[in-house]
Amino acid sequence: MAGLFDRLQSEIDRRERQEGVSALDLLELEPETRALVALVTRRGPLTAAEAAAESGLEAADVERLLDALEAKGFVRAEGVGAERRYRRFQGRRRGRDVPLGIWEALAEKIDE
Repeated sequence: MAGLFDRLQSEIDRRERQEGVSALDLLELEPETRALVALVTRRGPLTAAEAAAESGLEAADVERLLDALEAKGFVRAEGVGAERRYRRFQGRRRGRDVPLGIWEALAEKIDE
């Protein structure tokens, strides 16, 4: 039985690391950066050149901002070079917290 519980705990730990960022995290961004995230969210996957054309920002600035947003977990990049496309990374919503003693309680119920 311990193997099953260990696998479940490993899965919970893995999913918690994939949470990403929340909508509240957007409030901490500078207005032009927040507008860029909104553009990527609204428009879907797009290249830095497409984002620059639609946002009115310089291409070099957009590339710098998108790289920073990727590092912070707001967007994810797919592809390489000029074909590299950025999409909004929402992450998983965090569910309710699992009580600390859940695995022991389950083990006790199974043993009964």
